[in-house]
Amino acid sequence: MRYKVHNTADYLLIEDTSNQNINYYSKDKLSVSASSGNVVITNDGVSIFSYPPADIDLPVFNGLYDLVTTIHSYIYSTSQGDIRQVQKTLTSAEILAMNSTPITLVNGISGSEIQVVSAAMHLKWGGVAYATNTTLAIGTTSNPDDQAELNCLAATSDIKGTFSLLTAGTSANMHTGENLVASVASGNPVNGNSQVVVDVLYRVTDMP
Repeated sequence: MRYKVHNTADYLLIEDTSNQNINYYSKDKLSVSASSGNVVITNDGVSIFSYPPADIDLPVFNGLYDLVTTIHSYIYSTSQGDIRQVQKTLTSAEILAMNSTPITLVNGISGSEIQVVSAAMHLKWGGVAYATNTTLAIGTTSNPDDQAELNCLAATSDIKGTFSLLTAGTSANMHTGENLVASVASGNPVNGNSQVVVDVLYRVTDMP
């Protein structure tokens, strides 16, 4: 048995590709969870879907966590578009090299663009502040600091904050098929030992 889970503005569509069956479910009573290694979708408390990641071809993820969080974002997305969420903890070792080596937040999707809708962060103070290059940024592979930024790495205490979204101007800041990445603008920081949790809401678009 093979399945695809599709998102529309008001409905979740579950496609049984093996038997060529399609069912639509209104999102208002749906929920998703993981249980015994399966992705479980319930409708008004009744299980309508319970299958392992190996049986699910869409969304295109192999891991249980990624599948559940993506389907969860489907359920809570609206007619404003397919809004998804990703959260990642950046280690101090990653941050200290993040201008040279940006960290992938979302893998690129062939034929589509990824647009940041909003982003927030939590710097978990470790006792030593970062210095020199302290602007945390989000963008795509070609322009890793062009969609959102927040000058937060010089903090000397535990802080939470929201990123400022950046406009493209005359240069592109969305690129078809590219990864969404976190980086540090201008250059690698020096010193610093705090972890940073980034939480991003993003849209997958298909610009004509």
